[in-house]
Amino acid sequence: MKFLGLLSFLFLASCAHSIHEVQTSDFIPSAPIEAGEMVKASTEQFVVLGFVGNTDYVDQAYHKLMSACPNGAISGITTQYSTSLGFFSWTNKILMQGLCLPKKKI
Repeated sequence: MKFLGLLSFLFLASCAHSIHEVQTSDFIPSAPIEAGEMVKASTEQFVVLGFVGNTDYVDQAYHKLMSACPNGAISGITTQYSTSLGFFSWTNKILMQGLCLPKKKI
């Protein structure tokens, strides 16, 4: 009986992770990676039984990314959308990265 209880706990407490999409923007202006600095921003949306509170988490990640490069332009932005699954809940995650190029190198 204890084994069955432990086994059911492991199944209920387990989680899974999944990457759904990775999108890439254009590379204009094009520049070598050494010409700039990689910047990144990430946000999350926690969902319980399909109910969410934060619906603008993608916009938040975008604004964080733009504010990480205030005096330049970001080229080659990649956006990764993934999910971490839990028990009756999941977390949607956004990770944005790009190459921040100073205005003098554009």
